[in-house]
Amino acid sequence: MQPKVHKFRKYSTTYFNKKELDILIDEIFNKEIYRIDISNSKPVIFDIGSHIGLSTIYFKDKYPNSKIFCFEPNPNIFPLLEENIFANNLQNVILKNIAIWSKDCMKELYIDGSGNAAFSTASFTKDAWSGEQKTFPIMVKTERLSNYVVNDIDLLKIDVEGAEKSILEELEKENKFQFIKNILFEYHPIKIGHLKKIVNLLERNNYKLSYFKEGEKIDNPTEELILVVAQKSS
Repeated sequence: MQPKVHKFRKYSTTYFNKKELDILIDEIFNKEIYRIDISNSKPVIFDIGSHIGLSTIYFKDKYPNSKIFCFEPNPNIFPLLEENIFANNLQNVILKNIAIWSKDCMKELYIDGSGNAAFSTASFTKDAWSGEQKTFPIMVKTERLSNYVVNDIDLLKIDVEGAEKSILEELEKENKFQFIKNILFEYHPIKIGHLKKIVNLLERNNYKLSYFKEGEKIDNPTEELILVVAQKSS
């Protein structure tokens, strides 16, 4: 499948799957699911699961003086991520073609096998976190996030299709939450009970939590696809 270019607002985006692109633009730029107030005028942002870079473009739009570290493991779309950072002249963006997980190793990443290149659902779980997408495995390099968390981080965004619990547990094990002020992550209900464990983990590390479903704030989250916002208590 040949990549195409789509222009929106003042940006240009190279992509494979138009339906997927339209959904992501609507979520990220129209509904602003990643909107969060950061007091630092030059924030450090970690974008885990950068895909083709739409979230990075959004963060750069909101915080032009930010420094952003992007992590995307899929070698099929990493060149598109590189192209979108270059084409939009985004400065101070560091790109890493690796997966973030709880160990430094090689691991199977399951990607879309339909031929439609819908790669935003790449996951360590076969057939995606929902079990509704036919996938096939590729081998990718994984590293622990704690390897990179050595200074203050204003925002940690995580969209890793079910691996969020392992990543957060590894950060706690290495005592890295002391550096992280805000966390935004998509929770994927791959196993009953994971949400409660994540909530307990973040609360004991002094984060105040908010929950959102399809852009609307909810008070009583259940085991479903939701966005979790964790902000460090003073």
